[in-house]
Amino acid sequence: MRESTHTRGSRGESIAEVFLRRKGHAVLARNYRDSVTRCEIDLITRDGEELVFVEVKAATGRQFGDPQSRVDARKQRRITRTAHRFLQERRWHAFPCRFDVIGIDLSLDPPRITHIERAFWSTV
Repeated sequence: MRESTHTRGSRGESIAEVFLRRKGHAVLARNYRDSVTRCEIDLITRDGEELVFVEVKAATGRQFGDPQSRVDARKQRRITRTAHRFLQERRWHAFPCRFDVIGIDLSLDPPRITHIERAFWSTV
């Protein structure tokens, strides 16, 4: 039976969360959703002094390319706007921020994790 996109995404986010915790990140939020931008940020962590907004892409193969390559310019803009709203809500504008992408190939055992730090830029 094929895994649903939602289930695959949730599994990928869980793998990414464990991966980041092992790297020393403190996880602040998972699946942060903003009603105005109608966008979700998969993970928000703190790595040292930086806030990290993480987009996770999980796939069960590479027939459509690497999972992390699916974070296009439109998605980057939506994540950036949502991150800005997150920071406004908490009045955390003094924190340095970065945007990471984690691609997970679930067809391998163990899954292959590709972590791209500072995958894209913003003036958040």
